Amino acid sequence: MNRLLIRGGLSSGGKSLRAAADTAILLTKRTGVISQVRWESKLSVNTSTQKTDVSAVNESDTAALLLLRKKNPKLEVANTDRQTVRPPAIHKDHQNVDGAKFAQRPAASIRSDGQASAGTTVNGVPDLTYEEETQLDSTRAAQDEIKSELQALLKQFKAPIRYAFAYGSGVYKQTGYGEGSKPMVDLIFAVSHPDHWHALNISQNRPHYSFMGSLGSNAVSFVQERLGAGVYFNPFISINGVVVKYGVVSMETLSSDLLNWDTLYLAGRMHKPTLTLRRDPLMRISKQVNLTHAVRAALLMLPKNFTSEELFQTIAKISFAGDIRMKIGGENPQKVRNIVAAQMPLFKSRYRSIIEGLPNLEYIAGDLLQQDMGPAARAAMLRKMPNNFYDQLVRQGRKAGVKLPPGLGAEAVNSERLVSMDEIQGMASSAIEKIVARPALTQSLKGILTSGVAKSIAYMRAKNEKFRKAEVKK
Repeated sequence: MNRLLIRGGLSSGGKSLRAAADTAILLTKRTGVISQVRWESKLSVNTSTQKTDVSAVNESDTAALLLLRKKNPKLEVANTDRQTVRPPAIHKDHQNVDGAKFAQRPAASIRSDGQASAGTTVNGVPDLTYEEETQLDSTRAAQDEIKSELQALLKQFKAPIRYAFAYGSGVYKQTGYGEGSKPMVDLIFAVSHPDHWHALNISQNRPHYSFMGSLGSNAVSFVQERLGAGVYFNPFISINGVVVKYGVVSMETLSSDLLNWDTLYLAGRMHKPTLTLRRDPLMRISKQVNLTHAVRAALLMLPKNFTSEELFQTIAKISFAGDIRMKIGGENPQKVRNIVAAQMPLFKSRYRSIIEGLPNLEYIAGDLLQQDMGPAARAAMLRKMPNNFYDQLVRQGRKAGVKLPPGLGAEAVNSERLVSMDEIQGMASSAIEKIVARPALTQSLKGILTSGVAKSIAYMRAKNEKFRKAEVKK
């Protein structure tokens, strides 16, 4: 197939050599995407059984093709130290991306002081307690009820929705909410063609839109894709008696954010529990890659030993890092703690296979985890992080005076130098803040256009009320 594509690029009406080069770049990038997604999908495999999800491998081809399906077929190589999507290094003896062989891990070796040496595990990931199992069963029963209600809501839209999920306090219980409060339900609709989708939806649901609806679907899709994080929100919409805020995003934008952390606007929200309402095979594997990225980023910000609660709180706060709303009273300052405290069994269930699949992270006693702090292991982990994060970390290192030469060939050396720095935890946090800050700000400002002044004020009042209540409880 590749031979045919290249042949077509060289012939066909005397196309230039540049066309052939573009074709070669396309093939290279497609191979890189497939290789990365396939390789990352292995991390979700339970290492105790060593079973490979064959369907995930097939779906990675779909993921790669979608990421390369651009409106402008010309692909340009970004001015960066790395390729936009690169294949992982293949080590001898079928080693995985973090440098460890696919094999059963040894039994724990606990010292007299109760600690375990690096590279050990205590029977894998601990099972949930009886109380956690009960809470998880109760949560899932409530999810089934909410899911049926929201899936019926989706059917009210005539415009085609390829993938949809619900998130936030309207779906998952958070501490800090009274029994009588009923938050607005947050929804995300991923669609193939935003312009066409909005044209159909404006025709059916014109009251959902602000004055932007009068400008037509072209204007709406332009604001959606060119401003902020690529999402267009319609808040305070009552459908079937349920008040929702639904955001529209293109499949391409969503999948790219999950794999590459372009903005972390939706990828960060999907680090926390979400309720899938309409499935898509591409999103299933892309979500798993995104969760693995989140664990690795958290490890760079955590010490050698930490609890699972500390791990999940570090993961949950990624999407809030650098968000201006957290600084000006637009969000509950206790939000991260409230999310994790109320949803701990969901977090454990969601991240179990990923923790079990990472050779540099293990449970060593009860609820205590330990990561391998060796420079080689941490550098290998860093090299598997998304480009945007890696590039931001390189900038942080250069500002700190570390000599980090440019170019793909310097990636291995640069990674070890970065993870060996004493300030790596703060630098990793700063790198995430740099990714989140601008898209979060522009997306918030975009809300004035997409929601209208009245709804924007009402939304900010509701958020500020949560902030003031949290301050009173301190």
